[in-house]
Order: sequence, then C-alpha cells, then structure tokens
Amino acid sequence: MADTRAEHQAKFYREFLMARAAHWKPQDFGIDVPKDEFMDKMVDEFNGHYRDGWTIDELLLHPRDALWFCDQVRQKFAYRDLPDDIILRAVLTRRKNPGG
Repeated sequence: MADTRAEHQAKFYREFLMARAAHWKPQDFGIDVPKDEFMDKMVDEFNGHYRDGWTIDELLLHPRDALWFCDQVRQKFAYRDLPDDIILRAVLTRRKNPGG
C-alpha cells in the first residue's frame, strides 16, 4: 500500500525527532553550555516550578501546562530557538538516568 503524503510526512517527522532525541547538544540551539550543565539547569527549573507537586510524567499529561513551562524556560534564559521536546526530554532523561 502506498504512503499518502500525510503518512510520509508523519513518518519523516517521527524518525527525525527520534534521531534528534539521541544526538542533540545545546549548541544545536544556540546555547553555549555543556550538555550536563544544560540538563541540570532544566531539572532545577522543573523542580523550582513544581516543588515536588508534580512529576514530569504528570506534567506531560497536562500539555498546556507543559507548554507553559517550556515558554517560561525560554523566556527566563532567552533560549528562543530551544524546542519544547528538548526541554522536556532533558528532565525526563535525568529522571531515568540521574547520573548522566
């Protein structure tokens, strides 16, 4: 069965985002700090906003709140080109792998 244009585009973006998830670095988005430091900063921001009230999993169940959080991070640090998925992925990654 042939892919429709929409199916092809969805497949492309899914593959693109999954590949980016494994190989991104802050410099890709104009942020001049080491990746570990960036990830720590994102976790600190998350902890500061939610103070043990919500986990990252709970935040992701509330998309509008997750978008608001990402907007707050971009505004606070002037990370204008930083995508939502990278901000949220940094927090998720630290939750799953606290040492790295």
